[in-house]
Amino acid sequence: MKHSAFLVIIFAVAFVFSGIRTQAQSPQSQNFQGLADKFFALLEQGKSDEAVDYMFSTNVALKNMPGKSEQLKSQFSELQSKLGSYHSHTMLVETKVAGMFVYQHYFVAYELQPISVRLKFYKPRDTWRVFAVEFDTDLPDTITKQADQNLERESK
Repeated sequence: MKHSAFLVIIFAVAFVFSGIRTQAQSPQSQNFQGLADKFFALLEQGKSDEAVDYMFSTNVALKNMPGKSEQLKSQFSELQSKLGSYHSHTMLVETKVAGMFVYQHYFVAYELQPISVRLKFYKPRDTWRVFAVEFDTDLPDTITKQADQNLERESK
């Protein structure tokens, strides 16, 4: 009886301390999805520069790549002027590897055309960081080609 009461106390203390540790961690260390959610929330508000800065702020290696941040900001700004305002995003694919790397591919709807956004996250130790942010405007063509290939396979 004393032994089981002691174990209950140990588990209760461990649970309380694990909660305190989780609350003390930065948002990046809690999960990669929080990083993606904030990125898209900033895009939705028309703050693409801030969205790129936020993603780059999670990874020292990205911040130290000369001109990369400015190039991506310019490309997102150009998207908005050519494709209109951001409307929504939907995850198409998510792949997790070894609990340390995550790849997410999103369908992102702008006023005039959808685009493809790919986010990669890496957690070598305790903190998730953005590994890469990529996008392309070929999504409608990619969908069409894939659908045509599927049709060809089905007709054989």
